[in-house]
Amino acid sequence: MKRRPFKPQFKTTYQKIRFVCDIISRFNMTPKKFILAFLTNQHIDLALRSGCWGTKTGWTTTLELIQAIKRLATKSKASRCLWREFILQEAKTFVNSESPKRGVFPNGAYHNSQTVHEKFFARQSKDNRDSKLVTEDMPFLYELISSKLLNRIKKKPQESSNNDSEDDESTSIDSEDSDVDLALNTEDALTVEPGRNHIRKVSKNRQETRAHMTAKTVCAMVSFGENRRANSMQLYNSVVFLACGVTERINSYLHYIGLTMLRKTALSALDRLGHQAKKRIAQKLSVSARKHLSPLLCIDNIDFEERVHFKSVETTSHMFHGTWGYVHTLDPSLILKADPEEFSMNQFQKAIKDSVNLKISPTMFLPTFEEESHFCNAIKSQIAQVMMSYIATTYDPKSSIPLEPPSIDQIRAQNPDIKMFELMLASDNCAEGIGEILTDIIKQTNLTPDEFFSELQIMDGDLGTLQNMECLRGQRKPSGYKEDSLGNIFMLLGASHTLWNIAQAIYLKHFGNNKIQDDLGSWRTLQALGLPSEKPAAKNDFTLMLTSIQKIHEVTLIHCLLLVMGIP
Repeated sequence: MKRRPFKPQFKTTYQKIRFVCDIISRFNMTPKKFILAFLTNQHIDLALRSGCWGTKTGWTTTLELIQAIKRLATKSKASRCLWREFILQEAKTFVNSESPKRGVFPNGAYHNSQTVHEKFFARQSKDNRDSKLVTEDMPFLYELISSKLLNRIKKKPQESSNNDSEDDESTSIDSEDSDVDLALNTEDALTVEPGRNHIRKVSKNRQETRAHMTAKTVCAMVSFGENRRANSMQLYNSVVFLACGVTERINSYLHYIGLTMLRKTALSALDRLGHQAKKRIAQKLSVSARKHLSPLLCIDNIDFEERVHFKSVETTSHMFHGTWGYVHTLDPSLILKADPEEFSMNQFQKAIKDSVNLKISPTMFLPTFEEESHFCNAIKSQIAQVMMSYIATTYDPKSSIPLEPPSIDQIRAQNPDIKMFELMLASDNCAEGIGEILTDIIKQTNLTPDEFFSELQIMDGDLGTLQNMECLRGQRKPSGYKEDSLGNIFMLLGASHTLWNIAQAIYLKHFGNNKIQDDLGSWRTLQALGLPSEKPAAKNDFTLMLTSIQKIHEVTLIHCLLLVMGIP
């Protein structure tokens, strides 16, 4: 009779483990040697048994085993040092294995300054490069740095609520940055003053954005330090910093720490971009592009000084009087239904000739019924917006009075097609300078004078430029040559300059005199708001002037609303 094999009966896990260890010891092996041999032996039977340890199916139990080894290996101070050294070596292995692809873009991360294109500086292109760097090229290093930077804001809500009264440098909102962030989010808030939850949310978003930018920048610096041909961020920063006026000494230090390229590389990239810009200007103002309606030419004067700190007889500071401008190609949908003959030179000359006998009456300047209705709706929307922002709140999204004024001939919202001219060392402050500017523009467009002056050309400028153009046109009359008569050029006052002049006139009219205490000008409102009221904002500070006008207008509406509501 065949004898049955012995099957021990165990009730506890300890008994099972002890029995297995005894069997392992009979074969002169330890548990460590057994596990090592089990995982490294290449026999097909053992390979099948351990094949799922590194897969998604068996990773949960594998991770539990690793965590158990970690707990065992970090019980003492000496063992913790050994464990950290092991983890550090593994982290070094992963970090060293990650790097951007070698080669020329788009097959690699190298960007040549001699072949760089303007699309390289587009927001979408930059975001794509950053995303590829942190998700494909160096994700391990990025996650490691981000985890360290975001360690403070990943605490439990209880810990953060207990420390609300304490000052925390890492979570507090800087006074300089908070004004910008809160101003951008006041449209979504029910009141102007944001609550604690809103401030905490804004602070968290800012910290996450800052951590992402810091980690991404460090990854780009490390990749550039390892391989100088992984230079996408450095080339981008070099050109941007040069345009922002960063000195060569500071740029050399930034290049040393891996943030920029050499100044020579930035100048080479700008030279390449300049050649591309010249070709685009020539394309935008080619003969075929000017057939129906030539693109608008917008110009303005600019004065800049080359300052020399250590002056001598040979080297002194010098002031340059120049002109900058751009070509603005109109949206084709705006003139799609128009007759091309209406923009011809014959129609333009006929309109100028007919304007001599045009009778001007006061009714031309009076608003129509539709314009009066629009103005009334605009005032109502302003009152409603001030009411909902500063005085009352509403939970009804469908208000009887809209908070936004009605649109006037609204066009499609899209990025304008603008191409910059090369800076011209000729000022538009005199008639002679206007002539030099026109000569320089013709030179940049690669057109002949006959081709340029054969089509109607609309130009945009300020009042001084318009007067100087008319002065030059008057000096050349009469002329039988279209190149000298300037008969094809029609100057328009720029919308920005017009708004600029009108806003300044209104602002100065109501500002008053702050030296007279009985004066009730708008300077008192600015003083009550804590804004500078010693003198009006300078004309060149266009943003500050319009902001002051808007604040004064809002305060006036608030006062009127409180007066009508009987609120003291």
